[in-house]
Amino acid sequence: MRATMGLAKAVMIGATLMLLPTVATAQQTVRIGLGAPTLSFLPIWSARALDTFKTQGLTATVVALPGGDASALAAVDAGDIELAAVGPDAMLRAVAKGQPFQIVYSLMSKVTLQLVVSPALMERTGVKTTDPLEKRLAAMKGALVGATALAGAQEIAARWLAGKGGLNPKTDIKVAQVGNPTAVQAALEAKRIDAFVLSPPEGFLAEKAGSGVVLISLGDEFPLLANQPYLVLVAKKPISPATTELITKTAKALQEASAAAVDKPEQTAEAIQKQFFAKAEPQAITAALKAMRSGVADGGKIDVQSMQNALTFAKEVGTNFGKEFDAKTSEGDLWTNHFVEAAKAK
Repeated sequence: MRATMGLAKAVMIGATLMLLPTVATAQQTVRIGLGAPTLSFLPIWSARALDTFKTQGLTATVVALPGGDASALAAVDAGDIELAAVGPDAMLRAVAKGQPFQIVYSLMSKVTLQLVVSPALMERTGVKTTDPLEKRLAAMKGALVGATALAGAQEIAARWLAGKGGLNPKTDIKVAQVGNPTAVQAALEAKRIDAFVLSPPEGFLAEKAGSGVVLISLGDEFPLLANQPYLVLVAKKPISPATTELITKTAKALQEASAAAVDKPEQTAEAIQKQFFAKAEPQAITAALKAMRSGVADGGKIDVQSMQNALTFAKEVGTNFGKEFDAKTSEGDLWTNHFVEAAKAK
């Protein structure tokens, strides 16, 4: 068990400390700021591990910025970086306030979060992983869900799930702030919480430790969550011809890496693990990549329906951007496929 907790810690430490520039002799440099150093930014990890930036004549400098999405967007606005890798909600809030940002690539086109529950909860409720979704959702009643922070994406998702199960999302579950994913794993093992909602590889780690079971993979079981830009690349408008070329090359590098993740998951996971998570168990990285690879299969494309799904989900969980957005009329302004299509044509 201690080894498993160490593995979770190694993944987090590796994500934070190994975000160094890709070694290359390219003439152009693209600077990307990460809102959070998680594996859900799969195309970026894959592109750097497989060196597909280099094949496009790029040197990629990728930095996890303290302060999360807001800091990454501020760095783009200031011209310190060309692209911010963030969740769309932060970008939409900024745009609602008048900031000139545009989504240029969907890095992860499905919600990667998983509901992981303790064996004790499963025994208490009699729920099984093979049960209909409605029964699995109803098993959340009375559960204490651990989160890294209150009022964040994990609590929002947990309460949304409870509502989908016919429960009162405000009163039928409780959410407690526990700390980072390693602390959440430890709390589940110690039976201080009943469940958590995190992205891979946390579900795999809990199952290996015997402390939890993946009961629901959100992006695989809800059509609304299976097709939406969950993590995106954001640029500042107006985009100059030189930056247009840079973003197109970046998109091509990400597309090549994403195709490798889909077609050769084991090899791609091995490359990511060796370069960035040397202390992590290879199986954990492979499991995470396989769980998320369907979210990169479209090569960064966004369409009206997927964008509308993201806006609908935001509304369902009570997110207020301060402005109403329409997926169809905002194409070419709020979001675009120009760079994705140009990259595919290269």
